[in-house]
Amino acid sequence: MIRVAVLDDDREQLAYIVGLLGEFSSSSAVPLEAQTFDDPFELLDCLERKGGFDLYLLDVLMPVISGMEVAERIRARGERCEIIFLTMSREYGVEAFGVNAAGYLLKPVSAAEFENVATRAIARLGRYDGPPVLVKTGGGLRRLLPSEIVLIESFNHHREIALSDGQKIVTPETLSSLREALKGSPAFYSPHRAYIVNLDYVSGIQDGNILVRGMALPVAKQCYRKFRQYYLDYCFKK
Repeated sequence: MIRVAVLDDDREQLAYIVGLLGEFSSSSAVPLEAQTFDDPFELLDCLERKGGFDLYLLDVLMPVISGMEVAERIRARGERCEIIFLTMSREYGVEAFGVNAAGYLLKPVSAAEFENVATRAIARLGRYDGPPVLVKTGGGLRRLLPSEIVLIESFNHHREIALSDGQKIVTPETLSSLREALKGSPAFYSPHRAYIVNLDYVSGIQDGNILVRGMALPVAKQCYRKFRQYYLDYCFKK
């Protein structure tokens, strides 16, 4: 399910865009779940309390704070997502590049143009690898896609999550709760009580260790044979 946030201070426009999303979901067989906002601060507050969305459709011109500013704050969270702007003028197309937007739609939005831009944005997401994982951080809830998690390690009273883009996130979540959240993805395995690894980032097994991005991680002796078989089976089925 792809979670979509639609922001526009015109409620008629909100209803219209949600209708286009419904038509697109039906014709493309892409499951979408939309949530609407007519206040940018309500959207930003929702992100802090519940985590981010996969796709954002943002009205550019709004009182107090613009859609561009909202997009900058969304990007500052570091989450993987796509952004589409809703605007009355093409002049904002260049600014859209500054926040790595998937595109912009001119109002009134046509169904054909909506389908083109939405298809491109969802293709850029490149995700159908399981539901996102919500983790607590010092800055609030953070939404992570399973495919971007490389490794989760436990250090004393916190866990460190290494991401595919080099970021590292610290969370108070327990390793067992994270393991439970990821149980739907066969890529994750815990061959040691101190960490969980994404097998898609494992380059091999050598001398009783797992090789992950230049690191050699130990495998518990009692788990080694079971892990080795699981890894081989996983690679064979890919």
